[in-house]
Amino acid sequence: MAFEITGSSIISFVVLTSLLLIYSILDIRNRRVSNRVMIAGAVIGFVVVLTSGHLFERIILHLTAGTIMILFGYTLFRIGSFGGADAKSVITMAIVSPGLEFGKWNDPILEGVVISGIILSSVLLIAYVYSRFYNQSKIEKPIPLIPIILGAYLLIQIIAIF
Repeated sequence: MAFEITGSSIISFVVLTSLLLIYSILDIRNRRVSNRVMIAGAVIGFVVVLTSGHLFERIILHLTAGTIMILFGYTLFRIGSFGGADAKSVITMAIVSPGLEFGKWNDPILEGVVISGIILSSVLLIAYVYSRFYNQSKIEKPIPLIPIILGAYLLIQIIAIF
């Protein structure tokens, strides 16, 4: 992995972090994020990565991470591990900022698979531990996963710097 910072990677990081922060606030407050907000965020993110050139600079990474996040996000939604907003958040992540923004692997397919897998696995693990620790079965409201998705994304990006 090589350390690499470009203007488009900074833009991608800032846009996705902002979107996930907004989604997180709504998820914590209401335990739901409306489709209107999710779609608006995804469209804004797509337009930004398209105009910044990030999409074309790392097209294979975007396609790989997009495929992984759509398949696993939808599957996790269908089996009840993710809510709809959680699945849409990881798909938005794949559109806007699919891999390491401050580092670059030689193999973008491997980067897309590994980073997507780490984020999804860590979200599921943290949610499982959280539900066990607080005995979630007695609580009627679902766990807000988007803040956990945001934390996992930020942690991966910070670790990549070192």
